[in-house]
Amino acid sequence: MGKDRLDEPLDLHNYSTWKLRFQLLCAELGYSRALLQAPIAEADVIISDKVKSVMAKNVKNHHLQTIVRAANAKAAWDALAATFASTCNTRKVALRQELSDFKMANGEELPIYISRARQLQSDLLDVCG
Repeated sequence: MGKDRLDEPLDLHNYSTWKLRFQLLCAELGYSRALLQAPIAEADVIISDKVKSVMAKNVKNHHLQTIVRAANAKAAWDALAATFASTCNTRKVALRQELSDFKMANGEELPIYISRARQLQSDLLDVCG
């Protein structure tokens, strides 16, 4: 992947992980402030436009209109959060069910099982957060 692309674009079920990775990507690129505040100065507008561009490269096609219609990167960021907040309770219930059914699969190696458990823990802690 390029320096401005994540391994996995935002899709319907990976928002919490994508959000964290996108924040880290923006920090690495020096664009973090564009997610936190609307642009004021011309330099802020330029960075906000760059972040919207990077954001568009890191989402599935069905999320593009949310980004394109936003006035700036913060508005796009907030719009994506609002989109996923509407499914928050459903996601919580699904994750709780997944936790109650969680067990090691036949033939599954321990490191993979632990990795799945940690991902589920992370998802539960960060759901809609």
